[in-house]
Amino acid sequence: MTNPSTDHTILFEWDFDQFNRLVSNCDHDDTVQLALKYLPREGCVLEAGCGPGHVIEYLQTRGYDIEGVELNAPVVVEVKRRFPHLRITVGDVASLACADNTYAGLLSFGVVEHFRHGMRPPLAEHLRVLKPGGIAVVSVPSFSTLRRINHQLRSWFRPFRPRNWPGRHQPGRPVNRRGENGFIYHVMPRQGDFFEYWLRRKEFEQEIIAAGFEIVASLPTHHYTGLWSEFGAGWVSNDNRRFRPRPWAFVFHHMMRHRPFFHSFMHTIVARKKSL
Repeated sequence: MTNPSTDHTILFEWDFDQFNRLVSNCDHDDTVQLALKYLPREGCVLEAGCGPGHVIEYLQTRGYDIEGVELNAPVVVEVKRRFPHLRITVGDVASLACADNTYAGLLSFGVVEHFRHGMRPPLAEHLRVLKPGGIAVVSVPSFSTLRRINHQLRSWFRPFRPRNWPGRHQPGRPVNRRGENGFIYHVMPRQGDFFEYWLRRKEFEQEIIAAGFEIVASLPTHHYTGLWSEFGAGWVSNDNRRFRPRPWAFVFHHMMRHRPFFHSFMHTIVARKKSL
C-alpha cells in the first residue's frame, strides 16, 4: 500500500510477516545482485529509502557495513522492535542528517522517481554524502518500449471501452505525458494525482550525469517483472514478488536479448562520484 506523504515523495507500508521472504528474494533481485558486484567492501554503505530493511539484512549477512534511512517513521519503529541488529533511522533521502563524504557506497532502489518536482534534489544529496570515488546503485521504473506500445494502444482504444463512456464511472487514468499538468516525465498515477515517474533510458542517464555522477554501467533490469506487469500471470507468475516466467515468456525474453530495454521493468545505473 502507499499513502501520500510530503509534496515530494510517497510513504510505503510493508507486511513484516513477509520479511524473510523479501530477504530470500534478494537472491533473484537484479539490483541487489548488481550491488554485490559493484559496491566497495571497505567503508560504510547507505540504503536511501530502505523500507523494512530486507536488503540491509541480506548485505549485512554477506559482510557489508550497511545502514539505512527510511521516511516512514512507524516502519522504522517496527524494524527496531523486530530486528534491533539493523541500523535504520528515520530520515528524508533528499535531506540526509550526515556530513559530506560519509559513505563509500549508496543504494537507492525505486525511490527517486517518487519526487514530483524531479529527482535532482535526492540525487544531489546522494552525491554529497558519498566519498570521492564512491559508488551509487540507483534504479527507477523503465518507460520501456513495451510499456510505451501498450499505453499507446490503451490510449487509442480507451474511448471505446463502455466504462469510459460519458456519464460512466472512470476508475482508470491514462499515462500523463511529459509536460502535461506540470509533470517532468511520463507518470502513471495510481493513487491521487501522482505516484511515480517512468523514464526512458536517455532521460535517466541525463539525470545521473546532471547530478554530477559519472556512469559506470547503465542496465535494464527485472525483465520478467516487466512481462508480468504488461501481460499478467499468463506470462509470468508472481509468488510474493518472486517472478517465474512461463515457457513462452522465457523464450520471448531470450529472443529479445539484443533489445534489452524492450521489456525491462526497471532501469538501474551504477554511478561513481568523481574523485577530487
